[in-house]
Amino acid sequence: MRLVMAAALLLLNAGCRQARHPHPELTVEEPEALQPAIDAANPADEGQLLDGFYAREPGGWRWSAPAFTITLGVPEPLRGKEARIEFELVIPEAGAADLAGLTITASSGEQRLGQWRAPGPGTHTAVFAVPGALLNEEGILVDFALDRFILPRGSEVRRLGVIPSKFRLVAAQ
Repeated sequence: MRLVMAAALLLLNAGCRQARHPHPELTVEEPEALQPAIDAANPADEGQLLDGFYAREPGGWRWSAPAFTITLGVPEPLRGKEARIEFELVIPEAGAADLAGLTITASSGEQRLGQWRAPGPGTHTAVFAVPGALLNEEGILVDFALDRFILPRGSEVRRLGVIPSKFRLVAAQ
């Protein structure tokens, strides 16, 4: 009888064991929440600069390509409501001739958010209206396209757009 009870306890104990993870030292971290405001020079925000951005320059700033994509978090108070994207950028004096009359077009999916025309070189803020219908998810993908860019010259092989600084999703005014 003791032998039967011992065998039953062994079987019961074996059935309760949890399988060991094949890599116990491996940890899976939760993805960070998308932020509604990002800085193109901040390494912590690079995960939201999805495409069309060059590596940071020694001063910390970076160039965009003629087309680039970001994602911004949609905070709960903005869900389903009209908002706007504020895009701070620099058009350098050195590229003024190539970028004169630059127009930036923003879109999200098939929805065009608008165009912004640069008045000239310097620091600017381009603003694009975002309909509430596009803000029902945790994040929004935004594509930007420039109609002008700086062609490669000399040893430079990149097609340079603008110098992006900050992107913010804010409530419409």
